[in-house]
Amino acid sequence: MQESASRQIGRLLGTITCAGTLGAFPATSTAPTPAASQILARIAQRDAAIESYTVPVQIKVSIHKLFTFHIALGGTQKYLEPAAVTMDVRRIPVQGRKLFAEIGTPLTWPRQYDLRLVATNGAAGGYELEGVPKQPSDIVRMVVDAADQDGRLHARWWMRTGSTIDMLVTEQTISGYELPAHADAELTLKGMKIHAAIDYGAYTVNEAKVATRTGTSGAK
Repeated sequence: MQESASRQIGRLLGTITCAGTLGAFPATSTAPTPAASQILARIAQRDAAIESYTVPVQIKVSIHKLFTFHIALGGTQKYLEPAAVTMDVRRIPVQGRKLFAEIGTPLTWPRQYDLRLVATNGAAGGYELEGVPKQPSDIVRMVVDAADQDGRLHARWWMRTGSTIDMLVTEQTISGYELPAHADAELTLKGMKIHAAIDYGAYTVNEAKVATRTGTSGAK
């Protein structure tokens, strides 16, 4: 049965909060062009010590198709190493949460995608990586731009349904880590254009690690 537009919107909205798991790219150098694996290691180096975090998110969504209407979403996003990304956001169905997990993070991309370097950005510095999922997925491919400009992350995904996600993330320093403060996502879906503005609240970092060490939760 053909998937309804409302369910597809839910699936795509579910992917928006993945911005909370994406780390900014450290500055690139003028050294010879590195391999994709080396670029990914540099992407994740500042956040490699993060074992877990929890953050509240607020999402303002504008949907354009004939008329424009607005939706406000709120909830919580969580990360637990090595690859557990979960969310609890009202009005996002299970399908959206599944796609959210498939998108992943810079720390999980080497396990999730076959990645290759496809372009360098010349005098502007930085690189462009392209990846395809290693396992069956709703995602066809993804592209990530790593540029020496303003510390923002630009990532794009293409879905089997023909839908796309184009996301720009602005980060902040939290306890020595680089974590998202705000993100803007542009989504396309069968004649609809969707803009989502995501704001992140106060992060609790490595709480699961502390709880495990003090015996207040089960072993990881």
